[in-house]
Amino acid sequence: MKYKISTAISTEPLTASEVKLHLRLTSDTTEDTLLAAMIKRAREYCEGYTGRGLATQTVTAYLDEFPCENEIELPLAPLQSVTSIKYKNSAGTETTMTVTTQYLVDTDSDPGRIVLPYGVSWPSFTPYPVNPITIVYVAGYVSIPETLKQAMLLLIGHWYENRENTGEATKEIEFAATALMSMHKSWWF
Repeated sequence: MKYKISTAISTEPLTASEVKLHLRLTSDTTEDTLLAAMIKRAREYCEGYTGRGLATQTVTAYLDEFPCENEIELPLAPLQSVTSIKYKNSAGTETTMTVTTQYLVDTDSDPGRIVLPYGVSWPSFTPYPVNPITIVYVAGYVSIPETLKQAMLLLIGHWYENRENTGEATKEIEFAATALMSMHKSWWF
C-alpha cells in the first residue's frame, strides 16, 4: 500500500522551550530556527523508525485493488479515524463507501484497520488504472509518549552539540534513541 501525508502536523510534539531546557540554553531566540529544524528532523526520524505518527496528521493511502481478506491494515499508527474510502472505476466514476453499512473502523487494534461488517463484501468493479482506491484517515498520537520525546531530545542534543561530527558518538546516541523508540515500534511496519 502506498501512502502520503496529505495534511502535515500543525504543531510539533516538542516545543522550542522544551528543547532549550534539555540543552540548557537561555531563552534567547537566536537559534530558534535551527532548533525548529532539528525538532522536525528528530520527529521525522522517529516516525520513520517506529511507523507511528508522533502528532495528528491526515494520511491518504492508495490501493490498486481491494484485498481478499475482510480487513485493510492502515500504515502510520495510531489510527484516530477514517475520513473516507473512495473507489474509481475504469470510466473514472468515483464512489464513496458508507461507514457502518459498508465498513467499520477499528482504532483499538495496532495497526488500525478497516473491517467489513458481517455479510458485506468489498465492492466488485473494474478499477481505474492508477490508484483506484483512496483511503483518507487521521493518524498520530494526540499525546506523544514520554519515551519518544526523550528519543527526540537525545537526537536533538547530539545534533546540536556535534553539528559537524559524524564519528562514534553518533552511533552511541542513535543506539540510545533506537532503544527508546523500539518500545513503540510497529513491528508490522
